[in-house]
Amino acid sequence: MAKRIIVANDLPGIGKVALAASLPILSACQIETAILPTVLLSSHTGGFSQPHIVDQTELMAPFLGQWQSLELELDGILIGYCRSKKQLTQLEDFARKNQVPIVLDPVMGNHGRLYSGFTQDYVLQMRHLAQSADVLIPNLTEAALLTDQAYLGGTYEEKDVAKLLHELATLGAKKIILTGISFEKDRIGLAYLDAREDHQQPHYIMTSRKVGHFFGTGDILSTLIAVAFVENIELRDAFPVFLRFLDQALASTIEIDRDRKWGVFFEPHLGQLALDIQALNERK
Repeated sequence: MAKRIIVANDLPGIGKVALAASLPILSACQIETAILPTVLLSSHTGGFSQPHIVDQTELMAPFLGQWQSLELELDGILIGYCRSKKQLTQLEDFARKNQVPIVLDPVMGNHGRLYSGFTQDYVLQMRHLAQSADVLIPNLTEAALLTDQAYLGGTYEEKDVAKLLHELATLGAKKIILTGISFEKDRIGLAYLDAREDHQQPHYIMTSRKVGHFFGTGDILSTLIAVAFVENIELRDAFPVFLRFLDQALASTIEIDRDRKWGVFFEPHLGQLALDIQALNERK
């Protein structure tokens, strides 16, 4: 039977980030979706001028209420960008009442800074939500905010990342993936800790770094991790597949030579991704 997840994130009219990136990838991986926009935007906010933004907090309760009354069968909920503490609370309450596993991408900061519009109260509410997450996918900034630790900055060692992962594990998440890890200037990747393992040793999966900034890579990665989670695919087996997909998609984005604000050109690689997910499922 096909898996189904709620995807709670912002929805831009143009610019392939958030839901605009997640939905085609989930479809290619044969995951059905219940779509919950947290914010509607005419475009995403990175590089487009004067986006029209509409908060969707008030629609969340009726959406979730109907889905609960339908007794919708759900295998997980992928939570990305939320606009307010109220949205975080509504999602956490729904997940708890309906016993739905949470895959949390705690979108709230980057490069050592909290995003504009967020407050320390929001950080505290996100920390509370992280305690209920089955899978937690922060970047280094978000990890520092969640653990109330100093931001690691641009230079750090494996022992520093390991310490941060173990601090995150104390929040309660079972699987923690730190994104944007880099020990060498031309390499970037992930650090993964399964808090259920006895030895609790981090695993590092790295790939070549592409020059420049690409919008939506975090959304793509969290979506792929959610696919593996609901399909019960071992993450250590899946990470090389996911990083290869991202690497090829970024190469295609560079090749078409357009403004990066439009997002990652991943469509040519969805067919191979579908085959790779099928192969991972068959290996279980």
